[in-house]
Amino acid sequence: MSYNYTGITANAIGLLSLNAFNDSKPFYEEHKEELKQNIVIPMRQIVLDLSDLMCEIDPLTDANPVYSVSRIRRDTRRTKNKQLYRDNLWLFMRRNKFSYPFAPFYWFEFTPQTYAFGLGMWTERQTQFDAVREKILAEPDRWFSALDATKSAGLTYNVRDYYKKDKIPNAPEKLKPYLNAKNAEFFYISTDLGRLADTSLIDELRLMLDISSPMYKFLIEAYDKAFSEGMINADYYRR
Repeated sequence: MSYNYTGITANAIGLLSLNAFNDSKPFYEEHKEELKQNIVIPMRQIVLDLSDLMCEIDPLTDANPVYSVSRIRRDTRRTKNKQLYRDNLWLFMRRNKFSYPFAPFYWFEFTPQTYAFGLGMWTERQTQFDAVREKILAEPDRWFSALDATKSAGLTYNVRDYYKKDKIPNAPEKLKPYLNAKNAEFFYISTDLGRLADTSLIDELRLMLDISSPMYKFLIEAYDKAFSEGMINADYYRR
């Protein structure tokens, strides 16, 4: 299978890091086209190379590569960190965030030291994640099967925030670690940046999407229920 992806080299990542270190508009403008060709465009190519599979998994996916990839220039208007340029880039494969805020998503990111990818669902309020808890209780076997799929895809279950008290005290003990979580995230991280230089990265990401898709489908069904019941406001990003 042929891909659009042309690779991200160590030299390109080094230039991105140097640009962040200088944090200078003149330096950025001098190297803007080089950064675009060797960093931004390859990231967009990843989106293009995953879009057919992602749209099979969820036909409502927004596969616009420009929309899906972060910018090198940071938005410093609402943060105390006024550094102008970042040394990492990421992309999301998800539904349009304005029409479907807090929907489950796939992501890929690289930094000067690592690259990572995974699957997650983050919500604004706990009630929005209740639909996932209800679905876990209703379909525990399917939930564990989806968990097994993420493990087979090389992803590790990672939740950084739990409720101190059981959300559902009378739930089966084996379900409580998942019911007490405030979000869901599954990820893989590697220090082998050489993988970014060729199309083996695309093979790796496509395999991950394919194998882990049962978890995405589980989460998106819960999300759709919460969305249809008005628990998630489609105007969130328009406030």
